Amino acid sequence: MERLRCQNCGRELPGGSLKYVVEIRSFADFDGYLEDYEGDVEEGINELLSIMDEMDPEVLEEDVTSEYVYVLCKACRDKFVEDPFQSGLSRLDRESAKVTLH
Repeated sequence: MERLRCQNCGRELPGGSLKYVVEIRSFADFDGYLEDYEGDVEEGINELLSIMDEMDPEVLEEDVTSEYVYVLCKACRDKFVEDPFQSGLSRLDRESAKVTLH
């Protein structure tokens, strides 16, 4: 049986130990703005659909939405919650980050 480890630091997480599941969901956003399209819009849409027909459906889906799940120890979870990307940048509040989301 494979031992469960923190997916950040590698620390072993034995049965019954404190561990956290972190789920990350990313998805494309639409800001309500469409660029001016030079040319026939219907023709452009048909061209785009034709290109999409030739693409791998999984790749298309991943471009639109994806979900990831990680198991972390408490120390790594605390660091993640404070600064998920270790960028030193402050977090956006939920409302300003989701201006265009429905």
